[in-house]
Amino acid sequence: MMTRKERFERALRHEDVDRLPFWVKVFGASYRQLQPSPWREMGELELVDYLDLDHCGGGPAPVATGNPRVLTRTERRNGHQVTTHVTPDGTLTAIDGFDEGSFSWHPVEFPIKSVEDIPAALHVFGGREHSHSPELAEKGRERIRQIGDRGIVHCGLGISPLMDLIQHWIGPENTYFLLADHPAEMEELIGAMHEDRLRYLRALLVDCPYDWIVSVENTSTTLLSPAVFERWCWRHLRDYGELIRAAGKHHELHQCGKLHDLLPMIDRLPAESIEAYTAPTLGDTTIADRNERAPSMAIIGGTQAPTWLRPVDEICAIIERDLREAGSMRGVILTSAGVMPPGCPIEKIKEIRERMYAVTG
Repeated sequence: MMTRKERFERALRHEDVDRLPFWVKVFGASYRQLQPSPWREMGELELVDYLDLDHCGGGPAPVATGNPRVLTRTERRNGHQVTTHVTPDGTLTAIDGFDEGSFSWHPVEFPIKSVEDIPAALHVFGGREHSHSPELAEKGRERIRQIGDRGIVHCGLGISPLMDLIQHWIGPENTYFLLADHPAEMEELIGAMHEDRLRYLRALLVDCPYDWIVSVENTSTTLLSPAVFERWCWRHLRDYGELIRAAGKHHELHQCGKLHDLLPMIDRLPAESIEAYTAPTLGDTTIADRNERAPSMAIIGGTQAPTWLRPVDEICAIIERDLREAGSMRGVILTSAGVMPPGCPIEKIKEIRERMYAVTG
């Protein structure tokens, strides 16, 4: 029998495994807070061992960041989280609201509201200074020791400029309005953001304890077209992947949306895997699509979270059908793709895991 770590790593390299690797996202508060005892109180690794998961854990990026040009403050006001960036060219204000369902903060007001805010934003991104943090690197090594043979550990490098603007700084509609109406200013901003990510990544790679480094993109053609992805995102992800490979590490892409029309371009990136690869209808990519359109990519995904609300027999039949249509489970780590819905209990996940092991063992 392979260890869980060996199985995960071999699958990521498209090598033979003794059974289908299996991992599900049941560790966040949005899932755990709604489960009964004892699952709600279980620690991460205790739950990993109970479910016999081939685990994918996260660790801190070993980077310390400061910005002598900008004073950034975050405070709570009237149930909202308000972040202000005070710069020599004005103040940017972001307001987030807390969503009980996902147990997380989401934008209510984006900090960049017009082209007049771009000079201030250039101080935010152009003024950031990143340095390697030995303390965080040691925490990463301790995290790797804790997980041991249970699986792999990765860290994030952040998000490429366009997706960052769409999700966190400007919002979807205004990002495209500004690209159309003020291309020179947006080009300068996106360039500054890209250079900021490169500085961050170079600091991260000085003494990185992790083998896997993740670009956290949330890519989806519901937010960008193939042409936009090729014009902006692809070249940035290429640059990050080339640096990661030059350091002897592996580039993982967190892309959790509709990817079907992007897969041939993604396949050309210097990267090894797509995490949160999502089946229809939440996504639009099957395991067979990966085999045909992006064969170089391993996938951590292969289902969709809503499927896990169905009866066990239906869930297993869907997974078996998709594996059969793909013709091979090589390069596949099966997951729920997104966070497991709270309505799918731990014992149900355990039963599906046992049946999947029996089918593919």
